[in-house]
Amino acid sequence: MRTGFVTVVLAAVMALGGCVALGWRFGPGFSLTATPLGETLFSAPPVVQHRGEQYFLAWTQGSYPYFFQPDYKAMDGRLVFALAATSSSGSLAARHREMKIEGADNLQALQRGGAYWWEREPEPDGTFVPLKIVEPSSPTAAP
Repeated sequence: MRTGFVTVVLAAVMALGGCVALGWRFGPGFSLTATPLGETLFSAPPVVQHRGEQYFLAWTQGSYPYFFQPDYKAMDGRLVFALAATSSSGSLAARHREMKIEGADNLQALQRGGAYWWEREPEPDGTFVPLKIVEPSSPTAAP
């Protein structure tokens, strides 16, 4: 009886670990324009917003209803964003979302080489799509 229980627990841990590992692998991911089912992740391409000393990836979620959070990494002197996995919970369609970009290496890559979205197509290495970096607009002068 005990051996059967241990076997079931080990199988569950391996299965869950494999699912989590797939979500954590950094590499080319979903397209900026559509999911495999034809839904859009973004209503418009995400942008990097520069506010004071901080940077944020900002987007308005498209028709894809579920939670997702892109990952990012400094690569070859530039900051690369990708989305390898999503969840099947939440209801965030059409909502504005943003995430702060952190880490000295990531900020340096962003400032020196720009920001890019890493898509799967064309295989095997995918393609890097440039993202805009938006500076704050200056306040308008009062009449």
